[in-house]
Amino acid sequence: MSSDPSFYFTLFKKFQVLNHAPSSSVHGNAGAPTGGFNLTDSNTIFAGSNRGNPINLGSSVPSDSPLRAILNSRASGNAGFTPVTVADVDWPTMPPGSPLAWTEFQVNAPAPKLLDSFANWIQGNHRVNDTPNGVIATKPSSFAGQGQAVQLFVCSMTGDQGVRPGVPPNFWATSLIFLVDPATGSQVNPSTLTGGSEWFVTAVIGNRSQTNAGRFINHPPAVEAAASVMVWNTFDSPGVQLPSLSNLDVNDKNGIYEQYFLRAGDYDVVGFRMNVQTVYNGIIAALKDAVTNGLNLGGLTPDQWVHAQPSHLCAKIVVREQGTSFPNLGLTPDQDARLAQKNLAPFDINLTATDPAPNINWKNFIVGQPIFLKLKDAGANELTLTKQLRQEGFELYIAIPKATFDGVFRKGGDISKVLRKCRTTSYANGTCGSVRSRFRKQWSCEVPRSIPLSEFPPWTQGNISGCHSASSTT
Repeated sequence: MSSDPSFYFTLFKKFQVLNHAPSSSVHGNAGAPTGGFNLTDSNTIFAGSNRGNPINLGSSVPSDSPLRAILNSRASGNAGFTPVTVADVDWPTMPPGSPLAWTEFQVNAPAPKLLDSFANWIQGNHRVNDTPNGVIATKPSSFAGQGQAVQLFVCSMTGDQGVRPGVPPNFWATSLIFLVDPATGSQVNPSTLTGGSEWFVTAVIGNRSQTNAGRFINHPPAVEAAASVMVWNTFDSPGVQLPSLSNLDVNDKNGIYEQYFLRAGDYDVVGFRMNVQTVYNGIIAALKDAVTNGLNLGGLTPDQWVHAQPSHLCAKIVVREQGTSFPNLGLTPDQDARLAQKNLAPFDINLTATDPAPNINWKNFIVGQPIFLKLKDAGANELTLTKQLRQEGFELYIAIPKATFDGVFRKGGDISKVLRKCRTTSYANGTCGSVRSRFRKQWSCEVPRSIPLSEFPPWTQGNISGCHSASSTT
């Protein structure tokens, strides 16, 4: 099982926006890259440059790889182009100036920063080039875009240009969604999905418009993709969202993959991490919660139902511009070009759930103050949730009564822009105690970082707002 960053999706994609790939200049000039260092093709980084090989494949010491060394020199405060000597060869400190990507992924990034993840890849992954060359080869040729507004889509067939309708009736077999081996970057087609395996789920996305898209070529909004693995039987379709491979932290469960730039009429590949055991555990947990709330599995246990015929797995990939909604997973690719689906191999018959119920501890608290205690000329109360726990060990959630959410939060704007809304299945099997039965009447979400949420006015009698907060050890 891979526990290291992906070179292609996690690191190389960020190297591209650090140094001119969006503008097709300097190291992003495919025909004549400066110094022979080509950031349009990840494979060339392993092939060398005019000064030598940017990555020392024979060493697990980060400072022995010139590319890591020149970036580390800049992080240490040296100016751009300051010589850095590695194995008797002088390399220039990079990047010069303060590019947006450098500030975001290194200077202001929480740990692990870009250079931390790069070091982890050098030390722990034996310098594996996981470039999905076979998937990249399926990208259709660039074409003349249509219209000025950005039109994103996920490829449901060879040569797809985002025209809908027009998707084959067996779109679940023709879509450009593929499993990739993290150890090689090669496409795989396992007969079953076993508990000890981990794959990358990759997909080809496109931009049908005449306008470049993405924060690093057209400024906001960002281009975002997400992936879910779902199990289909004679009814229902419980699923699990996959972690994004653009996350610098391999333990980060964030499922939003950011495509940093996507030129007009062009394509690229997005990627997600699929740990088979984790996905299976999540699906079983979702089914158990559904059964508790009245779902009838026809006398089968959740494990039996998932393995029973005609049960099968599928991966669904969706794409959007930040600030808009993802398409409904119940739609078909012919109804919305921003969605594609691919059937996957079934779970291995011997696979069983192993994940214990999460250790969730809920605390009740009252927000705001009674109006009769309000001080003269005092301002409103502000609720701020501060997350200072270790990211790899804890998660923070808040459950807000629906009346409070409708009366306070919804009036203040779209709270979903700062919080990730959770399904009941994210915590329903934990030690929630008596509050669990009330979750269906509450707006519940994960707190990704410290952030002020909303101002609360004084509450009249009988209307004081209560909330539940929780920390979950993982």
